Amino acid sequence: MAADRILSWYMHTLEGDNTSVGQVHILDRDYQPRVARVHVKRAPDSGNMTFDIKDDGVSIFGSVLPRLLKGGTSEEIAEDFKPNASTMAKYSLLTLDLTPAGAAGISVQLELVAEQDDEADESDT
Repeated sequence: MAADRILSWYMHTLEGDNTSVGQVHILDRDYQPRVARVHVKRAPDSGNMTFDIKDDGVSIFGSVLPRLLKGGTSEEIAEDFKPNASTMAKYSLLTLDLTPAGAAGISVQLELVAEQDDEADESDT
């Protein structure tokens, strides 16, 4: 299944820990998360880098946040979304939190699939 929308965040360098970074994305319709990817140009060197995408301030992942292991450069997460994150509502605000751990050139992407009911409503207009 192809993604209907891909949201991206990019940070060249970060300072501090537990940093809320990048732009805020506002959803234009209801979506379901499909896969999240992280890629870094410079691997974390001081520990594992965790990342968290939040839907209106609430994590879309379970109690264990996805992480890029020390020395790693990419990770893909397709199954670790919280059950109640299965639908992200229109006008939701999506933000990204990182614990950088010495990484740089950080790119995070979230692929979204449109809710079927929302597509049917738009085709009727």
